Amino acid sequence: MSTPLPHSPADLALVPVLIAIERRLAQLRATDDLELLLALDLNDEDRFYRGPTERAERLEKFATRELDLHGWTVQPTQDLYGLAVRHGEHTLSLMFGKRLVGYVEGDAE
Repeated sequence: MSTPLPHSPADLALVPVLIAIERRLAQLRATDDLELLLALDLNDEDRFYRGPTERAERLEKFATRELDLHGWTVQPTQDLYGLAVRHGEHTLSLMFGKRLVGYVEGDAE
């Protein structure tokens, strides 16, 4: 069985993109005030995000803000438990973790 090799600049950029997104998610997981960090970084307020889908999209905005995705796209996974990073036929998922899933679901911190 052959090992797939990178075929494009986007493929070569995958690891740095994943690391950058994971670092941003780790920042959210570790903060003492999740809402404050999101509001300051995104210059918005929680009241604009009324449901789980909108809150998951807010986390995606935070995780990818000012990040060069090198042709990869990022959006919340279908179950809203993480982010799907896609390029062509390839998809990888980065999970939010319990704390961020609680935020998406609307649970109090």
